[in-house]
Amino acid sequence: MKQIRFEKTCEVVQEKNGKTVVAEVISLKNKEKLIVNINRTINMTMVWNGMVYEGKMAGMDFISSGPIVHEMKDHTKGRFHR
Repeated sequence: MKQIRFEKTCEVVQEKNGKTVVAEVISLKNKEKLIVNINRTINMTMVWNGMVYEGKMAGMDFISSGPIVHEMKDHTKGRFHR
């Protein structure tokens, strides 16, 4: 059995000007959907396109590689190891 954990933040880049912000990760379905909170005011849903997560807000396009994901494998004695 695997347990998946992910970092609480990730970088989100506005495609047009390349500006990067650090966003809080609200929810993650690995390689499907990512929901982030930017500046503690804006929630944005991003969808996996096969390479990165993409999202649109206020007519602007954003991309993110998502948070760092740690997959923990079950050890025979019930402990998790990377």
